[in-house]
Amino acid sequence: MKAYLKEIKFPSIKHTYIQDITDQINEAIKKAKVEDGFVVVNTKHTTLGVLWNEIAEPNLLQDILRHTLLCVPEDKRSHRASNGWEHPTADYLHRCQDNPLCNEVDEDYNAGSHIRALTYSHPSVTVPVRNGKLELGKYQQVALFEFDGRDGSGKNPIRQRTAQIWIYPLEEIVELG
Repeated sequence: MKAYLKEIKFPSIKHTYIQDITDQINEAIKKAKVEDGFVVVNTKHTTLGVLWNEIAEPNLLQDILRHTLLCVPEDKRSHRASNGWEHPTADYLHRCQDNPLCNEVDEDYNAGSHIRALTYSHPSVTVPVRNGKLELGKYQQVALFEFDGRDGSGKNPIRQRTAQIWIYPLEEIVELG
């Protein structure tokens, strides 16, 4: 089976936001010349998720962002909480450098970001492709949900993010009546 891969790489300098990537996915499908199949959108990070939802309505996005930040508190020790954070905070145990696989200087406390990612997003979504584009409902888009972007201040590096678009063509679709 032939598959196609497009990677989206970007610096993520804003803490929490939702970024619509529907057009980028459809462009990749067009470039791959795939008429029918599936797309798997995958994130390579534990605090960056994927959504398949209504993204175009700005007030809904604000409601989603506000809800996630109110329902899952930020660690009191985090860089954000010490700089005028307006949302709830809590005492967590996690610290980025506790992970023995961590090979970067990162002294922030981001347990809340991990919990938000687990609660409000997915590490990947699979979306059908039909007639050369994503087969989405009227109000649906595919988006990345960032929970732990960094602005580079203090000892916390700017997050370099990678999302993958895997495109799997099908030879034919047989519709069942």
